[in-house]
Formats: sequence, structure tokens, C-alpha cells
Amino acid sequence: MADTITIVQGVSYEDLVTRVLDFVASAAIARADDDFTWEQEVVLRTGLDSIDFFADGKAIWTDPECFGSELEGARAAGVEERFLAENELDNQFLTRLDADLRQRLSRAGYAVDSMLTSMKDLYREIASEIRERSGEARERLKAEILLS
Repeated sequence: MADTITIVQGVSYEDLVTRVLDFVASAAIARADDDFTWEQEVVLRTGLDSIDFFADGKAIWTDPECFGSELEGARAAGVEERFLAENELDNQFLTRLDADLRQRLSRAGYAVDSMLTSMKDLYREIASEIRERSGEARERLKAEILLS
């Protein structure tokens, strides 16, 4: 089983998009500074697929085969009703989230490919922006010092 993480639970979809975007942007910035967590590294390598999502008190499953297998196990154990109360199949969730995140990033000036399986392009783009901006800040600071 691949590493997965949970970023937030119990929030609306719009808040979820914002919290995931916050996590991803923070991760990209931390990565550029070589000061990142294992969770941020997992998301870099495996994208949105590495995040466990919850909505309305239910775990969101995006793989119908895995969901079906777990549902069968719950039936066999006599806990199908509880399983269905705590889990939901939405195989379009990640596609929708990916599109919404990319739209928000586009408004911020970042054009990135799908983040379903990797965020390397986004991390690379943000790291480039950080290098550019920090270079400009260094030059402004040096100019201030020279003018003193």
C-alpha cells in the first residue's frame, strides 16, 4: 500500500480545495527551501492520489474496484450498513478536485498539468518563482545598503 495522508476533514468542498491548495503551495515552497515533511514529499511524488479525502463524515473512495472489494468484506462481516454510512464511492472526485485546483493555480499565474499522479511540475514552477523573487529581493537589499 502506498503512503497516503489526510490533510483536512469535516469541511465544505470549497474549503477543502483551499486547504489542499494551501498544503500544496506550502509544500512546494518548503521543497524549494529543502525544508519539507515526508507528507509533502509524498504529495510531490504521487500527487492527489496520495491524499485520503473525507466529506460529510465519509471517506471518499475513488477506485470502484477497491470500494467494491471492501464493501464485500463488510457484507461478509455483517457490517455493510456501517461501512456505507462511513464510506462513499465518487470516482470523479479527484478529477473534479484536480480541475478546480488547476483553475485556482491558473488565476495565480501557474499553468500546470494534471496533479493526479505527480506535482513535480508545480513544485518546479514555484521553486523557479522563489529563486527569481529572492534574487530580486537580494538585489533590492544590496541597493539599499549601498545607498546608505
